[in-house]
Amino acid sequence: MSSNRTVSDAKRAFFAAYPRPLNSIYRRVIDELLVEVHLLVANQDFRYDPLFAVGLLTTYQAFMEGYSPADQREAILRAFCTAVELNYDQLQADAAQWQSLAGELPAQDVLEVMAGKREATSDRLKAVSDVLAGIVHNSRFKYSRLFVLGLASILDQLGRAVPLSEKERLERLQQICAYLKLDYSRVKRDLDFFQSVLERIKRSKEVIDELVQSDRRKREERAVSQSG
Repeated sequence: MSSNRTVSDAKRAFFAAYPRPLNSIYRRVIDELLVEVHLLVANQDFRYDPLFAVGLLTTYQAFMEGYSPADQREAILRAFCTAVELNYDQLQADAAQWQSLAGELPAQDVLEVMAGKREATSDRLKAVSDVLAGIVHNSRFKYSRLFVLGLASILDQLGRAVPLSEKERLERLQQICAYLKLDYSRVKRDLDFFQSVLERIKRSKEVIDELVQSDRRKREERAVSQSG
């Protein structure tokens, strides 16, 4: 990313790439995510990795669920990537690859590699261990919520193959954090914050839907009254 680009530059680039109006609360969602990603990517210590890609796409999909018209979600994401100077195709490919690894490799093996408890025994497992080793040995690794959300997303996917209780899931997460030298309490706090944001967005959508339905009923009632 160009080091001298500002948040305003990123916002202008987004609306130039996607000039259509955004629906209600989604404009604020995109605006806040755009600021967060721009500031992260612009940081000199930021290094792109597949878990960041998984986290960004997981976040975007969760926030934009229910956006109408649905066929505009991809166009909005493409404009978003243009605005923050990320490669849309690379994001999709890297996220798909890691989700594929989590879905196709023995889940227990992946969990142990992610926690630094075993060596990779195949090229596909090595693809996982190499990325994580790069983070472990990067003394200037730039922590971000999106990276953590990507990590949690892969862990949740693995947990569907190897059923884990909530206690076991958190223990696994703590082991992975220890290996990656991440502050577990900070990771847990950021994951809880993400869930709270999703809940707020969900409640906002429900309120808006109720207002739209109420307005529609009133218009229908007026139409019936006028026709009578």
